[in-house]
Amino acid sequence: MHKELQDILVIVRGRGTPVALATLVRVEGSSYRRPGSRLLTDGQEVLRGSLSGGCLEGEVMARAREALADGQPRLLRYDLRGDTDLVWGSGSGCEGLLDILVERLDPAAPPEWLTWVEQAQRSRTSLTLHTDLTPDRLGMRSIPPQPDAPASGFAETFNPVISLWILGASDDSRPLVRMAKELGWSVSLLDHRPAFARPERFPEADAVLSGHPAQRIPGLGLDVRSAVVLMTHNYLKDLEALRALAASGAGYLGLMGSRARSAKIREELAAEGIFPGERLHSPVGLDLGAEDPETIALAVLAEIQASFQGRTGGSLRATRTTVSAQ
Repeated sequence: MHKELQDILVIVRGRGTPVALATLVRVEGSSYRRPGSRLLTDGQEVLRGSLSGGCLEGEVMARAREALADGQPRLLRYDLRGDTDLVWGSGSGCEGLLDILVERLDPAAPPEWLTWVEQAQRSRTSLTLHTDLTPDRLGMRSIPPQPDAPASGFAETFNPVISLWILGASDDSRPLVRMAKELGWSVSLLDHRPAFARPERFPEADAVLSGHPAQRIPGLGLDVRSAVVLMTHNYLKDLEALRALAASGAGYLGLMGSRARSAKIREELAAEGIFPGERLHSPVGLDLGAEDPETIALAVLAEIQASFQGRTGGSLRATRTTVSAQ
């Protein structure tokens, strides 16, 4: 689930007055944002999110005020292809056909689909949600029998947030924690040194644990949306951790250190019949020319993001990947 939707859910749950949610449900051609992008407003200001590069927000806000007043959902269509974009967005990049669903949300009686999404995130399970776009059932949600079953309307799959475990609670772990939380990830630390594994040293972290990897890792609940970065700077502890991590369900393993160090660890594991496979990235991170803890954190997080999206992390100008703000 994107950080944008996480924030929107928190805002909706914390408010005492109705808000309007605008969701981009269809794009034909190019668009600044992709389907599933959202904008939350109280009718006066944008509380979170965006739908375009500034082309449509004012118009959508006006329709949101109408939805707040009469409680009726609206399906809006904006055709910004060709020269029309020069009128709506002054050439800012909105060049497609966009369908936007605008609906009123009342925190006093929130729709059931909000609970479905929140429950799926808590249980770390994927959820596919179908939104009906027919006039007589506009905005009604359901869970399809099969995630890949074709259906009219708008289907969206919410995956669990990335769960990042950092093994090593030294000072160089701090920017990794802060930046990962900005992305909306769940972030926790584990260190065998109690003096380092203190919650007050990492106030942004969801959990800070003390203990030896072999004892702690089996109980961490690592799954395919979990990433583990080893930065203990202790060869024996990294080796101990990788023995346990090889049997875990973690989808990404990153080992800090040189190529020679990584090769030696792989050799020792192989001699024991342990092969972490392609999950193990070492040296960890993309080649960004990182030299300090902050830029190293950026390189590591970028590689984790690319890995979970099935990308290599190369330059967009060298690919034909669709480009958007999302």
